[in-house]
Amino acid sequence: MAGRLTFHFYPGNSPLHNWDARCKFFGLLLLAIGLMYMSGAGLVFFSVLFAAALLISRIPVKALAGGMKMWAWFLLIIFAFQVFSFTGSPGNPAPTWWPSGYENVFAALLRIWQLWLILCYAMLFSMVTRPRELQETVMWLLRPFPFLPARRIGLMVSLMLRFLPLILDQAQDVQLATKARLGNRRGNPVLRMKYFVLPLFRRSIKRSDDLANALVARGYRDDLPVSFSSLPIKHLAGLAPLVLLIALWAGWIPYGIPEAFHFM
Repeated sequence: MAGRLTFHFYPGNSPLHNWDARCKFFGLLLLAIGLMYMSGAGLVFFSVLFAAALLISRIPVKALAGGMKMWAWFLLIIFAFQVFSFTGSPGNPAPTWWPSGYENVFAALLRIWQLWLILCYAMLFSMVTRPRELQETVMWLLRPFPFLPARRIGLMVSLMLRFLPLILDQAQDVQLATKARLGNRRGNPVLRMKYFVLPLFRRSIKRSDDLANALVARGYRDDLPVSFSSLPIKHLAGLAPLVLLIALWAGWIPYGIPEAFHFM
């Protein structure tokens, strides 16, 4: 496995690891929506909360920081697009201390901050949630819809979470192999892309085929009955403060946050 641990499950026995996956999923969903409505003060609060969650989960900062590198270009492109095309947001105007004429830069920085926090919380969720727990959570959510193949959809989601880091690891292996053979010094970018995409595509298809054969050999079936445990009260009690904080800082509760805290 490559040194990057993006979206890998990181074993542990912290409170976040032991928290019910259904509560973690609802918390992440509400947080992703709420962050898009928050101003700078709310983003500061949830940045500190993320640092505390990272400390509680005992996940090395290096593992998370290495995963953010691959998103740097994505965030940079969004930042440039926001700067040159954003017309301003009445809900989050630039503060008085911000230089006049650079409102687009402030709005772009705010948007990048929101997206960065969503990515950080999503990676933390994947690091403290076992793929099997995620599969069971998806099946539990689809339980009211009997016409949907809940077991198959849950399996696809858990496999996607597991295959994404594997594909990234394979991409790194292909890059190292190409570099060892001096393939990175080819002047033709089409050839360089060819010798990167084709091996990666071939490895991914082979791994998928092996996985399908393994599922068939183990008698995988979609029609097997599934039983779910009820949500523990203590786990729901841990979700309630998070929901309240999101609602307060996102402005969903009128006059929830004192005006003095809206400094950005």
